Amino acid sequence: MAGSCWRIASGLLLAPVAVAGLAGCGGGSSSSSSAATTSANGALTSATLRQALLTRVNGAAAAAPASSGTYSSMQAANSKAASGIQVTPKACSAAATVGFNSAALGTAPAAAVTFRVGTNGVSEVLIASSAGSASAVLAGRVPAGCTKYQGKVAGRTVKYGLTGKAVTGIGQQARELNVRTGGAATDNQWSLIYRGAGFVGTVTVIGPNASEAAVRELAQQAYAFAARALA
Repeated sequence: MAGSCWRIASGLLLAPVAVAGLAGCGGGSSSSSSAATTSANGALTSATLRQALLTRVNGAAAAAPASSGTYSSMQAANSKAASGIQVTPKACSAAATVGFNSAALGTAPAAAVTFRVGTNGVSEVLIASSAGSASAVLAGRVPAGCTKYQGKVAGRTVKYGLTGKAVTGIGQQARELNVRTGGAATDNQWSLIYRGAGFVGTVTVIGPNASEAAVRELAQQAYAFAARALA
């Protein structure tokens, strides 16, 4: 979780946000606008999910084009990128970098985007999901033995605190996850996962201005836009 490594956490890709008022959020890319909204089995497609992602945060455009594909393939790429991080206890690795029952999403279509605003970051992920899968995803809890753990990156050991709780007022159900570093505040992270009609969304704010208020404001905006775009 240290440094500027961007990876999925609570289902989110990390990226840096000076969140003084997360305004200027827009619609998704116009690419693949002719793609079908749903697949043959009725699930949302990755192309449609990509179009429902935010395009601006605090006026900043995405750091790179939004990506899409299956959630499992995106998670695999993310795990490879984070493979140099050694977490102790080892069992806390998944709780720290995923934070929810990601296995319930399997090979569901997904789309993700990241932003840089100043020295901070933001990310958003949307994942197609049935009501049953979404409930299973949000049923997870932080393991008792993982409220405090440590990670080693490039020989440097950093201590972390990890907490999670249910929140109301965002989507049909929501949970947030906070990862606090024992050192520099630049690595502090707030993530929030929510469920809507046919999809799960996650947002993350990481950096010196990351806060519970910031991630909730971002999540409210992300959910509102996605719910309209995917209705």
